Amino acid sequence: MSSSLAILGGEPIRTRPFSNWPIFDSREREQLETVLTSGTWGGHPSPSPKAAELSAAFAAYHGARFAIPTTSCTSALEVALKALGVGPGDNVIVPAITFAATPYAAVACMARPIFADVSPVDACIDPIDVERLITRRTKAIIPVHYGASLADLDALLEISRAHSIPIVEDCAHVPGAQWLGRGVGTHGALGCFSFQSSKPMTAGEGGMILVNDPELEQRCQSLVNCGRRRPTDTFEGPLMGANYRMTEWQCAILLAQLARLPEQIEHKSRSAERLRQGLGGIRGLRPIARDPRVTREAIYMFAFFVDEGALGLSRNRFVRAMRAEGVPCGVGNEPVYRSALFPLESAEYRKACELAGASGIEATSIDCPVAERIFAHEMVAIPHECLLGDDRDLDDIVAAARKVASGATELSRATLDSNG
Repeated sequence: MSSSLAILGGEPIRTRPFSNWPIFDSREREQLETVLTSGTWGGHPSPSPKAAELSAAFAAYHGARFAIPTTSCTSALEVALKALGVGPGDNVIVPAITFAATPYAAVACMARPIFADVSPVDACIDPIDVERLITRRTKAIIPVHYGASLADLDALLEISRAHSIPIVEDCAHVPGAQWLGRGVGTHGALGCFSFQSSKPMTAGEGGMILVNDPELEQRCQSLVNCGRRRPTDTFEGPLMGANYRMTEWQCAILLAQLARLPEQIEHKSRSAERLRQGLGGIRGLRPIARDPRVTREAIYMFAFFVDEGALGLSRNRFVRAMRAEGVPCGVGNEPVYRSALFPLESAEYRKACELAGASGIEATSIDCPVAERIFAHEMVAIPHECLLGDDRDLDDIVAAARKVASGATELSRATLDSNG
């Protein structure tokens, strides 16, 4: 008798696709037509018309004084740290679970990234480990709001005040989210956003810096615009900047994307709650709960945890079986210090460590057991576009998870290839 599990030859729960991404309509076309006929396509003089319009709208939506478009979130993070004066010999604390851009920003300043472990509750940076890692060399902390969760800003801001260390929020996953009624990116000294292709608001590429302090805004604008000063700038000292300006084409698309974002945020948040209720009723699965301090929930990926012992199946086999049932899912980010995109053997990283007084084994003595466990055994991540459909899409995800969980014993005994 054949198995009902699709990975073992049965019929999948789902064969039709989920919502496409990116989503666009006539609003993007109209914005692009305006740029085309304007003759102003680039980012200089800065800010150009669409860049100024986008900056004002994005800042207002998040409750910030200033917004500065950039080429990417990577460049936004680099500029934010340089505006704060981070440089050679300094340390910057970052979470173990993040994309390579977060620690790279520190290395771009010739500073050393210090990897903090993450919380077992939501995979965001653990404030307790952050405090443990602070030294006299620590010049910034970069919490990453991950997936659909926001880092514990209350605890992190308390640490920031106690040690006089600025926070740069990495908001790449969560444009539009709010913590206690205030937009992300406005709680620390600066906040950085991504508009890369997979993000909830996208122009293919691009980034944004939010800032409230006028001097930091001046420094960021100069760094983004090749080190140029505006006639009204008053900050001290010369800055060596680069061309990190966003084009008018990207700004135009993002104006349309921003107009669509509030409805998408509400839709995905409702979808996430339905998934939490459905998946939470399956033995061995634990959806990440929404923190009550998150007053507006933005979602880049819907994440939940697998308890391999309770489920009777490895997380990796569970993910493969879910994919076979027609549900796209992954395992989230690996600990960034293991990523091929952030090689600890690189000359740049080693030099940053040496400048900060670390060398040899000391430079790579990283202890993040929670991050290691979450990546290897626990996290399952579903892309945000799967939450943009109707209730049937969500119910199919739950049905697939229930089907795989019910067949866990059979699947655990099956012979799969070496990746199983």
